[in-house]
Amino acid sequence: MIISRLSTIVSENRDKNPLYLRNLLKQELQGLVLNFVYSSKFNQFFLLKGGTCLRLCFDLPRLSEDLDFDIENFVNFSLKEFAGQLEDYFKRDLQVKNFSLKVAGNQKQIYLKFPLLDQIGLVKAREESNILFLRIDLSRALGRSYQKEVSFKSVGIFSFIILRLSLADLMSGKILAILQRETGDEKAPRVKGRDYFDLVWFLEKKIKPNFKYLQEISKFKSEKEVWQELEGKVESLDLKILKDDLLPLLADQAFVFRFVKDFKTLYESLKPR
Repeated sequence: MIISRLSTIVSENRDKNPLYLRNLLKQELQGLVLNFVYSSKFNQFFLLKGGTCLRLCFDLPRLSEDLDFDIENFVNFSLKEFAGQLEDYFKRDLQVKNFSLKVAGNQKQIYLKFPLLDQIGLVKAREESNILFLRIDLSRALGRSYQKEVSFKSVGIFSFIILRLSLADLMSGKILAILQRETGDEKAPRVKGRDYFDLVWFLEKKIKPNFKYLQEISKFKSEKEVWQELEGKVESLDLKILKDDLLPLLADQAFVFRFVKDFKTLYESLKPR
């Protein structure tokens, strides 16, 4: 079933950017993971957030690479049991051959490996990787001022109810990602252009962040301080980074170039006064 569906996606999108096509394939796998999460006994722990949540539940017009969750009641959540059952789901229930799963040493990421690109026509030479990767990022739910909401979704033959953060909370998380992204070693800023694309999307839709929640999970004490910091980030953003990060996530490459060219003008016109 999976091979057939992924092969169809490839055949219908061979004219697309190869990196975009790989992310398009990941969307199918993300749907399968979400079906497991929200149809399992673990469903009450998982709050979906990030780009996948915005795409699936609110029609954000870009792809996402990973699945991001906040875990509630973390002390009672068994990552080992969850990972084991997720692995069984792919191997036993979905009959995915040679699938492998690994939990990172920090106990915050799960890496899924699908060695199937040759079966769907994406590997042309022996030296090319045959593996399609998918990462699941898990964070302990922080604060008390977020709002839980639900969305009904159908992905292929599966239907499930997603438990997620509200749009105001998702915007708060996005702003914090822009202001506080760091690498693991040198603590240098790690810019992701997609965050700025999402920021403009939130502002265009006139979504207001949940500042009470943002204050709980960050060092910021006032709305004014947040917007001032954000203004500085936007002003100093390297537009090449914005472009390079967005090209694998949007089908219309010409739109990406237009968006990048007009990004700062867009932000200026949409930002709160």
